[in-house]
Amino acid sequence: MQRAVLFDETGGPDVLRVAEVPVPKPGPDGVVVEVRAVGINPYDAKARSGLIPLDTPFPRSLGGDFAGVVSAAGADARYWDGTPVVPGDEVLGWGAGTLREHLAVLSSHLARKPAGVPFEVAGSLSTPGQTANAAMGVLEPGEGDVVLVSAAAGAVGFLFCQLALAAGAAVVGTAGPGNHARLQAIGVVPVEYGPGLVDRVRAAAPAGITAVQDNFGREAIDAGLALGVAPDRICAIADRAAVAELGLRSPGRYERRADVLDRLARMVADGGLVLPVQAVLPLERVAEAFSLLETRHLHGKVVVAP
Repeated sequence: MQRAVLFDETGGPDVLRVAEVPVPKPGPDGVVVEVRAVGINPYDAKARSGLIPLDTPFPRSLGGDFAGVVSAAGADARYWDGTPVVPGDEVLGWGAGTLREHLAVLSSHLARKPAGVPFEVAGSLSTPGQTANAAMGVLEPGEGDVVLVSAAAGAVGFLFCQLALAAGAAVVGTAGPGNHARLQAIGVVPVEYGPGLVDRVRAAAPAGITAVQDNFGREAIDAGLALGVAPDRICAIADRAAVAELGLRSPGRYERRADVLDRLARMVADGGLVLPVQAVLPLERVAEAFSLLETRHLHGKVVVAP
């Protein structure tokens, strides 16, 4: 048997419990991973609370990202490049119900974990990294662009900022004052969110902005429109109503890809991409981890280590 996080009803973090469940076996093209780290995401909190309606029966499991060590592999288990997956491989990836000690997952959902990347960083990378990458594919910022990024200190925003800067764009990022130094350290011009944002962005980018990546809500979208950015140069991942109403861009339900995750992990290993971790908590403190996540005033990922 193994320990896994389950919940029997929607609600706050207190509905989560740690239960004993069977250890899975791999399918022909699957693996079983001994999970070392799970970065929790806003989606997980919304699924637990009922804000995102699900039709799966209770008890439900939780978690989408992970990193760990392969303990068993099916005969046809292969990485995205065709290389066989073997027990002992250190991996990262995505799956369903990853908040557990042993996870069965398709090998197509795996990337190799570079040796220099800590498990807690690797286990936090898939959702924010692939979302940021998908948004980059929508906006395609580059030389000459000045991008306004909202929630720039959050995981998706922070990774998007780095990818946009690497592509040659300049970035103005909204964040609370406590995160300004961290944004400046990677080359972002920080501005505080809240009333007066348009004037602060105008002062930070006097030549104007050319695109907006919104990761939080309407404020940055409205600021971009007020500053003359065309709707098709605004990408929003948090406000679906605004996307439909204003004709904005969005990656929508993008396809997750193991080769993309592999590239992002190698960028982390090479120092070209940074994903800070704020807290690592054990499985039995999962409710505390979600309470911390839901304060929404973070300076890094919240990670559960089974």
